[in-house]
Amino acid sequence: MDKIEFPSLILHFHVIDYSISNFKWKDQIHTLFNNRFFSKKSFSHRLVLNLSVIIMLTFCLSGYVSYKIHLKLFTSELSKQFYKANEQAAARLDLQIRDIYRLSNYIVFHPYVQEVLQRSALSKVRETYTQLSDQDELNRLLNQVKNDEPKLYSMYLFDLQDNGFYFSGPSAVLLPLDKEVYNSVKLKLQSTSGDLVWFPMQLPSLVETSGYRNMILAARYMKSKDLEIYGVMVMLFDQSLFSEDLQGLINTENANVFLYDKQDRLVYTDIAKPLDLLPLSALDAETVVEDQGESYLYAKSRSNQVDFKLVSRVSLSDIRAKSEIIFQIAIYLGLLSMLLSAILVTVAGQRLLKPLKQLILGMRRVKEGDFTTQIEIKTEDELAYMGQVFNGMATNINALIKEVYERELSEREAELTALQAQLNPHFLYNTLDTIYWKLYLRDDRETAGLVVSLSEMLRYALEPARTQTTLGEEIHQVRNYLAIQSARFSEDLETIIQIDKEVETCQIARLLLQPLVENVFIHAFADKLNGRVLLIKAYRRTANASSSDRENLGTDIMQQAVVHNPDMLVIEIIDNGCGIDEGQLAVIREAIEVDSKPDTQDHQREDRLQKRNRVGVRSVLRRIDLIYGSPYRAEIRSIIGQGTTVTLLLPCDRLQPTETARGGERDEGNVADR
Repeated sequence: MDKIEFPSLILHFHVIDYSISNFKWKDQIHTLFNNRFFSKKSFSHRLVLNLSVIIMLTFCLSGYVSYKIHLKLFTSELSKQFYKANEQAAARLDLQIRDIYRLSNYIVFHPYVQEVLQRSALSKVRETYTQLSDQDELNRLLNQVKNDEPKLYSMYLFDLQDNGFYFSGPSAVLLPLDKEVYNSVKLKLQSTSGDLVWFPMQLPSLVETSGYRNMILAARYMKSKDLEIYGVMVMLFDQSLFSEDLQGLINTENANVFLYDKQDRLVYTDIAKPLDLLPLSALDAETVVEDQGESYLYAKSRSNQVDFKLVSRVSLSDIRAKSEIIFQIAIYLGLLSMLLSAILVTVAGQRLLKPLKQLILGMRRVKEGDFTTQIEIKTEDELAYMGQVFNGMATNINALIKEVYERELSEREAELTALQAQLNPHFLYNTLDTIYWKLYLRDDRETAGLVVSLSEMLRYALEPARTQTTLGEEIHQVRNYLAIQSARFSEDLETIIQIDKEVETCQIARLLLQPLVENVFIHAFADKLNGRVLLIKAYRRTANASSSDRENLGTDIMQQAVVHNPDMLVIEIIDNGCGIDEGQLAVIREAIEVDSKPDTQDHQREDRLQKRNRVGVRSVLRRIDLIYGSPYRAEIRSIIGQGTTVTLLLPCDRLQPTETARGGERDEGNVADR
């Protein structure tokens, strides 16, 4: 009989060796995981299956946990109640045994009893009359004792010569104590000094059909006040002496009690044939022990007066069987919930999964090339969010396609315009060359210089729109334009050009600055009669720009540009003209936003196409947006009556020295042509 141990589970894996040649195990695995049952089921079916499994597992787990918790709590409560009942039974037994001790002491220390037994031991020949007389006297003396202890079956008093006197209870059939039994009693008393010794024994009986009766013996040496042994007392008790007080502990089929004396000898048990029992030292006050495959709850109590130990046990099988009902109910509820969930999911899935079906239908349309697809959103849940994301994605894709298409259309239109302007360009060049030489021969070199500037501007403007140029070449053309304008305004125009050497080789789009400079003369200087000042600055700015420069350029612009590229080409065109009011600035910005939106209405696009031949601020800003994109852009700041500042933020991509040399050779060729 051992304490509880949980058996381990041993899994045996049998490996089968397949030695078949050309066995395509990869194909078999692929076929298994692509089984129609797993891959062809709809989402709703798989949802029902998964929910059913989850619900079943949840109920099984909760049922098992509830079963374990209930069993633990019930076992704990039962242990407390069982231990309390065991303590109460031990207290009752203590009172019962104390009365027997008191009764035995009364007889042992009674002077008449001592006198009778001592006289009997000294008489070599016991006379019948004397023996009967002593027996009658002792019977009268012990009548009160028999009335006080009705469970006393019989009593035997022996002197030192083993002569006996017998007393019986009212319902007892008196028989002499068997010599063998008496000798075993004396053997048990050898190691004692007058204490009662308790032990069970089967004695012959004329009443029982088996011829024997289970009795409880209590024996002791009889000592005088001088501690001299003068006899032996043997008391026989019916088992009801203990069974009545212990009946409350064994009212169930699988409950037993064990009563031990001071020397841990078994005095009483309700088991007919006691098996090997646990030693008392192995038992705590409350212990669960596994015995022959069955769990028992043990309770051990000790009597305070006579130092008896009462051990009782009860089987936990009935408790566990009743607790398992909770687990079974949880399983049945799980099966019922699986059925209900399958029905509810099937019914509700048609409505709940409708947005998902619409999303799948929209994705199929986009896959087929319909990027204008939009799905209808009627809810505000996660599926609605997915629908919004899908609509935004489709809109962005459609906008990107339109933007790319519009960009290519604009470039083709610009190339077509350039081709139309290049009709017989050599005729124009030759005509300008003729005018130049006539003026040169007439010594009108100032006018001849204007013709050269105009010729270079014409040649520069007729090159393909996609061709990149350097900032130095672009500034050179601006100088040509300013030379012509200086001839118009004479001394009323002051132009200042401040270009850092390190940015002259930066690449920029062709004809970005000349339209902005031209716009100054068309609008800013239109009503200004004198004191016209135009300042053009170009420099490189990095993330380490000073606070004043950041404030001048705009903190947001600087931060956006620096995040993407720490090297920026900053170009500022500053005039002291009439300025632009906020209304006109708002119109310009709104027009730029309309141009930059890919979903611009058709009539707006037509208006813009009709004005495409007008070169100005809108065209420059639109080109910057198309070519460079965010965060590169142009900013306009203006104050009425003080002037306007146009700031361009462009990437600072410089040409390599070899490319710069080639550009210089091209310029020298152009000069030679002139």
